Amino acid sequence: MSKKMKVWTAGVLGIMMAGLVCVNVYALDDKDVIGTWYANSLTMDGLSVFHPGAIMMEMTLEINEGGKGKVTTSSEESEPDVNDFEWKIDGDNIVITSDDEVLEGVYSDGNLSIDLDGMTMTLGQEKEEYVPYEPGKAVEDTKIEDFDGDWNSTLMSAFGMQVPTGTLFDMQMNLSISGGKATLVTIEDGTETTAELEGELDQNALVLKSTEEKTEDEEEDYSLFSTETMRLYLLDDGKLCFTTADSLDEAADAEDSEESMDWTVKVFFDKLEVK
Repeated sequence: MSKKMKVWTAGVLGIMMAGLVCVNVYALDDKDVIGTWYANSLTMDGLSVFHPGAIMMEMTLEINEGGKGKVTTSSEESEPDVNDFEWKIDGDNIVITSDDEVLEGVYSDGNLSIDLDGMTMTLGQEKEEYVPYEPGKAVEDTKIEDFDGDWNSTLMSAFGMQVPTGTLFDMQMNLSISGGKATLVTIEDGTETTAELEGELDQNALVLKSTEEKTEDEEEDYSLFSTETMRLYLLDDGKLCFTTADSLDEAADAEDSEESMDWTVKVFFDKLEVK
């Protein structure tokens, strides 16, 4: 190696080592975590991210001086639940202990991330308001070929909650539609099933029905909802909507009702772009 190359290499290594030293100099301090923290997102299996408000939940973490704190969780269906905890700094993490349960939080870029049995909760010191998806209106003038294409489920609305498919409700659906015939691939609890359906237009809805008869074992299998008959609507925001109600108007009435639980399920699909 030439003398010039040796000098250049030594300089690069020196810069790299200085960078490493700078990274390791900073350690998490009490002042970094003391304050009020708001749960702003939930991540399941490291993939799907959604706001806690999507499952009608709020969580606030108050980290006080002296290693004490309290966590408040609330939902639309119950009074707030408040629990005390103790905390300490362990290296670059915060360790929270409550009722013999130990949780470890990772501090990064002003956020705290806490692992909760496969779900990661991210908290920040500024509260992010939950903004649910507002579905587009059903397209009125539709032709059967308008539904053609490959559609992937992205969002499910059920029981007052609105979450990405494959998360809280462990179900994903893919639809391939052509000329009133469809292939439905459903992945539920890790099990994949395929069904063939055929249908026709009912006003502005495509109503698909299974072409196969269920076996006794299949009839006994539990599922969140039946796909023996699928009522599909094209929305003016480009999505496809499957509803278990007899119409979108009926589904909207059920959502607005305060007298009883809304058992209507809606699944929203995005159309795959053809490249």
